[in-house]
Amino acid sequence: MKSLLRFSRSLTWVCCALVLVTAPAFSASKQLWSAKLPGDAKWHALTGLGTLLVGTSDAILAFDPESGQPLWTRGEFRKTSPHNAREVPGTPFLICHQAEGLGGQKVTLFQIDYLTGKTVWQTPEIQGQYLGTIPVAAKNLVVFVLNSFGADGKEAGIYLRAFDLEGKEKWSTKFAKGGGIPLHIADNSGKFIPTMDLSGYHDPVVDGDELYLGYLGVHCVDLTSGAVKWGVEFPAGAKGLKKTYAPLRIDGDRIYGGGGGSVYAIDRKTGTQLWKSDRISEFAGLFKARDNAIVAQLEIVGGKIVSRYGGNFSDGKIVHLREPLGVVVLDPADGKSLYHFDSAKEGITNLVVLPEAKLVVFADGANVCGIDLAGATPVEAFKSPIEFKRKLGAGGVAKIGLGALGGVSGLVKAGISANKARLDVPVAAHAVGGRVVVHGKQHLLAFDPAAKESNWSLFYPAPSDALGNIAMFAVTAAAAVYGNGQAMAGGYGSSGFTSGVNTIHTNLDNYHRYTEKAAKRAGGATSSQGYTYILTKVEKDIGILGVNLATGETDRELVLKEKEPDYRVDEPMNRIFHFKGKDTVVAYQF
Repeated sequence: MKSLLRFSRSLTWVCCALVLVTAPAFSASKQLWSAKLPGDAKWHALTGLGTLLVGTSDAILAFDPESGQPLWTRGEFRKTSPHNAREVPGTPFLICHQAEGLGGQKVTLFQIDYLTGKTVWQTPEIQGQYLGTIPVAAKNLVVFVLNSFGADGKEAGIYLRAFDLEGKEKWSTKFAKGGGIPLHIADNSGKFIPTMDLSGYHDPVVDGDELYLGYLGVHCVDLTSGAVKWGVEFPAGAKGLKKTYAPLRIDGDRIYGGGGGSVYAIDRKTGTQLWKSDRISEFAGLFKARDNAIVAQLEIVGGKIVSRYGGNFSDGKIVHLREPLGVVVLDPADGKSLYHFDSAKEGITNLVVLPEAKLVVFADGANVCGIDLAGATPVEAFKSPIEFKRKLGAGGVAKIGLGALGGVSGLVKAGISANKARLDVPVAAHAVGGRVVVHGKQHLLAFDPAAKESNWSLFYPAPSDALGNIAMFAVTAAAAVYGNGQAMAGGYGSSGFTSGVNTIHTNLDNYHRYTEKAAKRAGGATSSQGYTYILTKVEKDIGILGVNLATGETDRELVLKEKEPDYRVDEPMNRIFHFKGKDTVVAYQF
């Protein structure tokens, strides 16, 4: 092992030494303001109106992003996370809860105005366990998921309780028996007494008067009455990992879901299972490994169902690369395979859909691949080797620490990759300006699907060995909101392990909820140049570099002078919020 590490160090230095780098002209950042927090920041988010929310262990705070003026502080909301402090899209409302008593079994639900911090309404105390919030702005509803009791106070179970935005309870429905939905470790969980919630599932899908839940397969709930109209249950891809049911996809009178190694087609009106595909991975392996292929993503392209299986998944603490890896195209008539890509190497990104071209693009550890779905039979459009044309480090070539080779469980394969010239495996991709931008732990590559070649490619050294294991999550990417190439303009991101997991495993897969519906805040849709930010070594210190995704030019830099910096990017407004020492917010403007 030591000899392998020495070889990797030597190889890295050789790669760097062979490249001459011309230092680009960087635009300077200007500090706007700084503000002290009452405790360490545990999470942070930007609302639809641009205000900055920060959650500490004991409070939620809001700041004016331009002046840094504190807008409000609510000290009763403790141990929150983005999963349980939910904005209602298109409104100034934030949904929170307060849990008191032994094990947090006394729950009060709140709707607050996130501009003023004032309570709009709150429920009486509820005996039970809070599991999740489902905002349904289009129907003027908020649906809470609680492990609680019925109206008689006796029948235990998992209940859906809907309130309108004025605080009136509309209905309550028992969805499953107590403990009927497998839970996962919450983002805000303590070390000694774990908190469990529904953060391991993709957000439900709303269409008209119907709510589709993907907690146990697919269930349809009538939003008017709360009645569970039908349910088709099937297993998740893996019990211990988060997001191993594929996000649900609606196409006409059908809804598609994936789990347990297969894809399911269901009639939306009746709940009839139309078909179940064969196991999407043909890899047998030991212990029936193909049964455990995780259906990670479903897309409808050219009238066909495209499914990615395998990839990176979180268990709430670390990220694992789960094999087998591949892409299969299914016939919507019967679920039979029309095309199968089963030769993915060392990793696989999300699928990027280019609807006009009826093309799906993704990358593995060696190639950028495309599948043409325009014809009756899908065909391989291209398979282009990943090659980096430029390797950059601010002020010259910086040392690439061993962290650049891996460090995340499962992804250390990058360190022993057959492609030694690269030393990185792509983890995400998104479409911008007719190109597909591929992100690795510390690299970026822009690929032109029409020309079938790279426009530009960059490699940045990991800032230190210590940060190597979170380097992939420091890609704060436009991918967070561009998703698979069909989401809103603008972007945001955040550094650090927990928020990075959220970026890879939540934002990428939730893009469908906002497609063509997102508000273009402050003219961001037209003013934003489309940047992404890389955590690397800047001026012999740790900082971030901004890359213009239209040109591939690295023309922004910000030195943070912190071993493990935590930050959030407000791309439409060209701002960065640095959580210095965790307990101070410093805002910068480019």
